[in-house]
Amino acid sequence: MLTCHAHHPRTGYWLETVSYRDAYDSSPELHGCAIANRPEDAIRLIRIQIQTGHPITLSPSEAERALAWACGGGRVQALAALHRGEGAGFSIVQRDGTRAEWRIRPVSRLRLIRSG
Repeated sequence: MLTCHAHHPRTGYWLETVSYRDAYDSSPELHGCAIANRPEDAIRLIRIQIQTGHPITLSPSEAERALAWACGGGRVQALAALHRGEGAGFSIVQRDGTRAEWRIRPVSRLRLIRSG
């Protein structure tokens, strides 16, 4: 018979990507979620999505703002918040008025191992 044992909780980083149809939409649509082992990995996932998927759906000024966050101060501030145990996020408004939002928060998770 196999049994599972939990090791000490480890911190992971839960990332959600959601969108709101407009400013009055109260329930976001979930587009994806992931868990990362390190804050840097979670931020890297957001950077990849911003740099590859969203620039064509944004106005030039919003694309510039998104890329500035991904490559500059916003990314650094988000990393600092995650290292302090706080949540972080970023949102952009697409040309059609949809607001895309990325949220990261630290979570405790258990690593299960099999024995027996």
